Amino acid sequence: MSAQPSQFELPRPLESDQAVDPRETAHLFGAGLVGILHAAAGPAHPDVAVILLNAGMVHRIGPHRGSVELARAVAGAGYPVFRYDQSGLGDSPVSAHVSAERRHLEITSAMALVTARTGATRFVVGGICSAADDAFHLASIEPRIHGLLLLDGLAYRTAGYWWRHLAPRVFSPVKWANWWRSRSDGSPGMENFRDWPSRQQAVATMQAMVARDVRFLFVFTGGAYRYFNHAGQLVACLGRAARSTQTSLAYWRDCDHTFYLQRDRARLQALVTAWMEREFPTEWDRGAAAD
Repeated sequence: MSAQPSQFELPRPLESDQAVDPRETAHLFGAGLVGILHAAAGPAHPDVAVILLNAGMVHRIGPHRGSVELARAVAGAGYPVFRYDQSGLGDSPVSAHVSAERRHLEITSAMALVTARTGATRFVVGGICSAADDAFHLASIEPRIHGLLLLDGLAYRTAGYWWRHLAPRVFSPVKWANWWRSRSDGSPGMENFRDWPSRQQAVATMQAMVARDVRFLFVFTGGAYRYFNHAGQLVACLGRAARSTQTSLAYWRDCDHTFYLQRDRARLQALVTAWMEREFPTEWDRGAAAD
């Protein structure tokens, strides 16, 4: 199979993934990977595109079609968006490569396709949970990644985390019992399935990325409570890079991990598009600001 990216017809209709207009096109690229490109609407940014990765084992539409809705919102703000199935997920075949090598081969193939189709040379990459983890690893080695969208991404428990977690339970036998059961029944927490570097490595990696002006948008929800429970925890666990002007943070404790409610998905779309317009303004944004 040719390594050149190409447009193609999906082998079967996917009602939840169908395009609503001709600006959304299906593509076959890399080693048989499948993705959907959302062309930018209106005054487009000249060189920035967004790539959304799979969340866990969910294929490219995202939990509750969240990736589709987010892609359409961001494309409507003037940024092309590409969402694709990583190997072994959705419509993409299993890769013969090991994880780190696979991730990099796939993202470079995706970037080549988007560059060929849109002219974009800088990328914002991310997604929910494991997609955020993959994006963090990729940005540490891929200089074309200039922004990270990290939804319930990496963070580390701190002394403050444990104080906030345990203090309300000291005088509550019921909460103590629930906590003990959660510790003793062998049930793994979300963080047990995550691909995080050590805390020291994460601090150094983030500092290096900030030094090359990578922009970060961290969004933590109540679904991350087992490892993140306060907005101030990000700086406490990731150091001065988390306090930099390149880093933005939202903590929505009232929102679940998969953004199940439509109002939460709409809130996320508004946040991400506003962040994109601030950190990567289009020519129209620049002109409006000048006026």
